Amino acid sequence: MMIFPSKQSYALSLLVTCLVVSVTYAAWWDKSNSTNDANNNADDLLGGSADDTATVPFPGRTWLDTMALNKDNAFAWNGVEYTSAYDALLNGTPEHHLVRNFNAWLNSWLFSTQQVEQMVQYTQSLDYAHYVLCYLRNFVGAMVVYYGTSLFFHYHIYIHPRSQTIFKDRERPSWDTIWDQIKLSQASMFLYITLPVLDEYLIEQGWTQVYYTVDDIGGYGWYAVFTVIYFALVEIGIYWMHRTLHTNKFLYKHVHMLHHKYNKPETLSPWASIAFNPLDGILQASPYVLCLPLVPCHYLTHFGLLFFTAVWATYIHDSMDFNIDPIMGSKYHTMHHTHYIYNYGQVFTFCDQFWGTLRVPQGKTGVKPTSKTA
Repeated sequence: MMIFPSKQSYALSLLVTCLVVSVTYAAWWDKSNSTNDANNNADDLLGGSADDTATVPFPGRTWLDTMALNKDNAFAWNGVEYTSAYDALLNGTPEHHLVRNFNAWLNSWLFSTQQVEQMVQYTQSLDYAHYVLCYLRNFVGAMVVYYGTSLFFHYHIYIHPRSQTIFKDRERPSWDTIWDQIKLSQASMFLYITLPVLDEYLIEQGWTQVYYTVDDIGGYGWYAVFTVIYFALVEIGIYWMHRTLHTNKFLYKHVHMLHHKYNKPETLSPWASIAFNPLDGILQASPYVLCLPLVPCHYLTHFGLLFFTAVWATYIHDSMDFNIDPIMGSKYHTMHHTHYIYNYGQVFTFCDQFWGTLRVPQGKTGVKPTSKTA
């Protein structure tokens, strides 16, 4: 007999995995940068010239130097010669534009130097070209995350052998419902992903308290403290933004109500995660951006939290019974969709408990309780 992971383990596993990956990656990032600094200092002591890569934290400038080896990539803009169009986007000094260097490096996985040149020529601006490329990259990324995570959950809920047990006494979402959610999600995606672009712009312009390496904030102790504070403020912000979208009649009618047409367990599915008015998604995710000028946040951690939010949204809309208190799991969120005035939180139940809007779900999701008659 095959043993499958318990349903309740999924939510906790997702949270723990995100935390471990984020901290581990931040540690690796910081160690890599510390090693580069050590190598740079050693070169200075020996009287040699430091490798340019050593002066630029991950991803360094090796990727730019590799492009520079091909002389056909040379690019001139406003009378200045650059080794490539990507080098031009960074003004030839990636060490002064660490976040932009990271975003440009990500973009280079999708767009060739020739395509960047064409974008610069079309927009007649290095900045516009950079952010248009970030938008296109985010669009591709959003598609991969949405379809990838939704398909993963879809398989484990509706196709995996355990689905026979899950739906033996409850109704499955119809294909028409799922198809409606996919179409609405795809349509909203075009505008929804403008928020991460604005986020990147604010960070790159230095208008936030985002820092790039753990050393910048004074070590892992302060990193942990400020990360907890940042996420707590985000959680509170999302709670009140979501609650306002319900209590404000205009916002509910014209912005949020579209998402709440999925108001029964059999009309919810992983595909409903971003099936909303794009302004709805932007408003609910805005605390991730609005809190950045208030609290220092490690850039990679912030980047990872945005990814985590996308996966989490898929999970809480699957209408399953995966729940571990005090996590605001899918069972809690299903009750939000069916009862409207409860469970506004994103990841935890704390805000709903504190402000009196928590309702603990009882019984199996999607199964009406039977009353005994004499």
